Amino acid sequence: MTKEPNAIMEFTPTAPVPTPSEPICDEFAVRVSSTAATGGALERDLDGRWVGRLRRISVAKLRAWGLAALMDDVQLLVSELVTNALRYGEDGEITFRLVITLQGVLIAVNDGSSRRPRLSVVDEESETGRGLFLVAAIAHDWGVSPDGTTTWCTLRVAEPQ
Repeated sequence: MTKEPNAIMEFTPTAPVPTPSEPICDEFAVRVSSTAATGGALERDLDGRWVGRLRRISVAKLRAWGLAALMDDVQLLVSELVTNALRYGEDGEITFRLVITLQGVLIAVNDGSSRRPRLSVVDEESETGRGLFLVAAIAHDWGVSPDGTTTWCTLRVAEPQ
């Protein structure tokens, strides 16, 4: 049985990182950069320290603003975007930004790489390649900045029924 190689879909939405139209309740931004001791290359965070830290900070901020309903989705989106930035970033640093409004959340991660992330089609045996599909499926909206350096997504608070 021959396996089909992973295919690349050519769809990646290009759009500037949105500016929330409603008042901002909380904004958190952090730059994770390499040190001289690492030879200028961003540590690949093999044990997930930065991914875990940013997930915990995001959840704490959502909880403080009464947005617990978004916590599971935000944790997954933070994991996917930060992991991709750490894996594919080229400038020795990434910038993570979380913006919270009463209507939702914006997550933006800049990895300094102009290589555009792409949705890839993978088979059931592939161990990687599903991250952006998850982002596209969960987020209200998502995209990549025109210069390719920042991948972002938004989540909205569910409307009461």
